[in-house]
Amino acid sequence: MWYTMLGQTICYCDPMHNAITDFLRTSHTCLLLVHPAVSKLEGAAAQLLSVYSWPRLSVGGELSAVLFSETSQRRSRAARQWMKIHLREMSPGPVLCTEIDLLFDPTLKLDPLRLVRDVSRMTRLVVTWPGSYVDNVLAYAAPGHSHYRTWRRPEVFIKVLE
Repeated sequence: MWYTMLGQTICYCDPMHNAITDFLRTSHTCLLLVHPAVSKLEGAAAQLLSVYSWPRLSVGGELSAVLFSETSQRRSRAARQWMKIHLREMSPGPVLCTEIDLLFDPTLKLDPLRLVRDVSRMTRLVVTWPGSYVDNVLAYAAPGHSHYRTWRRPEVFIKVLE
């Protein structure tokens, strides 16, 4: 079965769009779209932007410019503040957050999952998350990657892309 939304024809059987519809109908404030392949996440982001016309925040591209002018001791705080201030300006959302890899840089000493959950209380977020979600364990990157991290029972709405 097909339907038209914002001039785009979408199949009801598309799992990603079903997850988006479910997310938008709930009180959840953050949706992670998870897949290990960055190219798959980029394709999903492009599709969402064409269908929903949400604002996009390219975290890595924009945040790196901010952090460049900060001392190493202030970068963690600057990253958190930048996310909060920038996303508050984009409220109520949803905002599509992409290219989040910089948040996992160990020198920033951030908990990226906690950060996106916290800022999603101000502005609803759909986040492209490079990693996996298996048996209630969310992972960033793959085992062996220098920034690999895991979270058990992440308490966030998650859709694993096929």
